[in-house]
Amino acid sequence: MSLSPSAVQTLILFLFMAVGFWAGRLRILDEATTKGLSRFLVAFVLPALILDSMQQPLTPALRSQAWTILGISFGVYGLSFLLAFPLVRLLGARGGEAGALVFGSVFSNVVFMGFPVFEALFGRESLFIAAIYNIPFQLLAFSIGPFILSRSAGGGARLRAKDFVTPAGLASILGFGLFLLGLRLPGFLGRAAGLLGSTTTPLSMALIGAILSRLPLKALAGGARTWAVAIYRLALLPALLFAVLRLLGFQGLLLYLPVVAASMPVAVNAAILAEAYGGDSRTASALVLVTTLLSLLSLPLLASLLPRLS
Repeated sequence: MSLSPSAVQTLILFLFMAVGFWAGRLRILDEATTKGLSRFLVAFVLPALILDSMQQPLTPALRSQAWTILGISFGVYGLSFLLAFPLVRLLGARGGEAGALVFGSVFSNVVFMGFPVFEALFGRESLFIAAIYNIPFQLLAFSIGPFILSRSAGGGARLRAKDFVTPAGLASILGFGLFLLGLRLPGFLGRAAGLLGSTTTPLSMALIGAILSRLPLKALAGGARTWAVAIYRLALLPALLFAVLRLLGFQGLLLYLPVVAASMPVAVNAAILAEAYGGDSRTASALVLVTTLLSLLSLPLLASLLPRLS
C-alpha cells in the first residue's frame, strides 16, 4: 500500500525526531546542549524562517488573505480559551494540574513542529500564511501562558509588557510590516535568512526527540485527565474548528492550516514554562509526551484525510 506524498513527508519529520531521540539517549544531545540549541532555534533560526517566508510580493489578494488568517487565528485562540476552562473544570482538575491542562488545551506545538508540518503538507509557499497565523501564539504563549501556569499553582506571576516581546513575535511583526510596505530584505540578508531558516525542520524535530528522550515514559504516561485533554487536543478541537470554519465559508489554506495547527501536540514550552514559573511541570511534561507520541498516528492520518476533505 502506497502512502500519499503528504503522509510520507510527515513520516520523514518523525524520522528526524527519532534521530534526536537516540542522540538524546546516547547523551550526544544532553540536557545542556538541548537547552542551548532550543534557545538558538527560538532566538535566531525560527525568526529567520519567519522573515524569509514573509518576503512575498505585495498583491491585493495576498494582503487580504494575510489579514483574514490573522483574524482567524485570534478567533481560534479566543474560542480555545473559552472552551479550555470549562473542559478542565468538567474533568475535575484543580491547582497546578488545572493550569497545565488549560495551557495544553490552548497552545499547540506550532513553534517547533508546526512549520515543518505545514511545509510538508502544503509546500513552502504556505509558510507566509503560517507565519501570520502564528503571531497570536507568539504574543500569548509566553505571556498569558506562564501567568496561567503560575497562578493556578499558587504562584505570583504577573503579566508585564516585556513578556509580550519575543524574537519570533518581533520577526513576525517586522516581516508583516515589510510585506505591507512592499519592501524586501537586501539580497545578502534575504539569502542568509533563507539559509538559516532552512535548518528549522531537522533541528526542531531532532530537539523534540531529544527532549522526549529524557522523560520517564512510565512515570509520565499521565492519568485519565491527561489522556482526555490529549484526545481533545488532537481530535475534538480540530474537528470542531473544521466544522466552524467550513460553516463560515472558508476554503483551501484558510480552512486547512488552522485545523492542522490545532491538531499539533501540546507545545514543548509547556513543560519548560511550568518548571520556570512554579507550575505543575509533571502534568505539563506528561501532556507533551502523550500528545507527541499519539501524533505519530494522528498526523499521518490527518494528512491522508486532507485530500478527501478538499
